[in-house]
Amino acid sequence: MRIVTQQCFRVFCFVLCAVGASISAYAALEEHASKEYAGTYLSDCRNPQSPRVVVSADALVVRRDNKQLAGSNLQAAYSYFGQSPPPHYQVALLSEVRGNQLIALVYRDSKGQYLKIDGDPPVLKALDSGLTGLKYHLCGAPGQKPAEAAPPTKKYPLTEMSAPGLLMDARFKSAYYKALGNKRGEEWLSQLDGPSPTNKKIMINGTEYILGGACKNHDCYDNSVVLLYQVAQGRVYGRIYERGRVTFIGQPSAVIKGELDRQWKAQWRQNQ
Repeated sequence: MRIVTQQCFRVFCFVLCAVGASISAYAALEEHASKEYAGTYLSDCRNPQSPRVVVSADALVVRRDNKQLAGSNLQAAYSYFGQSPPPHYQVALLSEVRGNQLIALVYRDSKGQYLKIDGDPPVLKALDSGLTGLKYHLCGAPGQKPAEAAPPTKKYPLTEMSAPGLLMDARFKSAYYKALGNKRGEEWLSQLDGPSPTNKKIMINGTEYILGGACKNHDCYDNSVVLLYQVAQGRVYGRIYERGRVTFIGQPSAVIKGELDRQWKAQWRQNQ
């Protein structure tokens, strides 16, 4: 018990440094995104009343006639498509609508800046038919040359951060919160803000995963979690330990469950 507590304290000191740097970078990214991508995007630049998307500093609104769907808590995710973004992709703007995501995928080509709408099934179902298949253009003066993109804010690799840094990855955050379900109400799980080792890459049957883990502040022995993030597919699996009760999240296979068990023991029961 004493050994685990000492280990948690040492790891916690590292977490404060790594996550502090990450949060600072993320705040700058949000400010840059607001300046670069805010505005009214029209499906038809010749008709100001055509279906449109309004992007502000903290909201994403899809409008058609007198109807609208609004998402709040706007965030910018430059790495939404991982290492293989589609042509002309700039950023994904993520917002929340009653616990689901409304997403604007922003692109820029020789004709200018435009976006497409995506999101979770309940959100797309709530939109009027046809709105998700449109291109919405940031309409300007004829012949106006699109502004050059500002230099990107420094990004920290997931393997240079601890578990809270995983939440800076939009795909991880979305998949993780869905996997948590009603356990999202547990703050130590939703924030992953307790003691945590540095994330690392591991291979399972030829597939690469990011391994992370965290525990509850001042209660590492009885409350802890290990996570496996399959970056290529945006899938998250986990093993949650709460005072003797084990819960698997993300519907892991038998092989993944076995690996989660092994990694949990390696992280939180090293000397037993």
